[in-house]
Amino acid sequence: MTGKVFHIVSICVLLLFVAWSPAYAVDETINYFESLRMSNKSDYVIEQSILKNHTIEQLTDKISPYFADTLVIIRQKAYYLTYKKGLQSARSGRTVAVTHLLTACNDADGGVIGQGLRYLQDFSAEDFDDACRVMVNSKIPRTKMPHYKELALLAGYIHTGMNDLQRALVKPNLPGQHRWYVSLALSRMGDATQMAWCLEKVKKAPVNSDLVAYILPDLVYTRQKEAIDYCVNLLSSDAKLCESQNPDISEKINCAYLIIPLLAPVIADFPVAIDASGDIEGDYTQALQKVRNWFSVNKEYTILQTTF
Repeated sequence: MTGKVFHIVSICVLLLFVAWSPAYAVDETINYFESLRMSNKSDYVIEQSILKNHTIEQLTDKISPYFADTLVIIRQKAYYLTYKKGLQSARSGRTVAVTHLLTACNDADGGVIGQGLRYLQDFSAEDFDDACRVMVNSKIPRTKMPHYKELALLAGYIHTGMNDLQRALVKPNLPGQHRWYVSLALSRMGDATQMAWCLEKVKKAPVNSDLVAYILPDLVYTRQKEAIDYCVNLLSSDAKLCESQNPDISEKINCAYLIIPLLAPVIADFPVAIDASGDIEGDYTQALQKVRNWFSVNKEYTILQTTF
């Protein structure tokens, strides 16, 4: 009987000890990264909670050690969360995110570098302060760095590093593909000579699916009137020279149907809507005629410069 009472008393004391013990909350963010280290599995719900419960300053301060972690997946996730929270933030917070994302350019892994540069394309040029522009400029001479294309185009987008890009352009060992993207970047900044060179190259290429998919988006990136005009002029043709994006359709289609979605996001008051998947809303034939009529009246259309 005495032993039974002692046992009951022991349990009560244990319960009281647990009840009186201070509660130490496990930090959700740190716990998530350490769990990711073990499992290699992301958790969307937890990530949304982390983003909701932190300002960009709080988040980057907490995860800053992970930008230099030995595991690529950890560094990628740190930059990803910085990117997502940065886009949700006000101007000053977006600049904080941009500053951290630019450090990805120094990563030892080319995939992390490319990820960071592509994330930066979604920010406004105004989100890059003077210090950020200096960081971009300092990397332009590194023409052999992974994803140099994205770096050059980013510089053109935020209008920085023109002198550095011009010096890169005359390097004797500059790869031909780099030559193209440096010229596009300079064109975006208003270099008429480089814009003329790019257009000359494009006009020699046949009009087909490859031109529309891989070359015309580069011209649209420049946001220069002569480049956009070239794309607009292609809308007047009825020739069926492009492959349909629908795998069930074997016959070729008018390339204009694929060009319209390229132009819509960069021209103010564009007359045709584009759906979330990037396709023309409604009847394609009617849409093309509407766009042709609109451009015939609005020859001095306004080109939007605020996006990459």
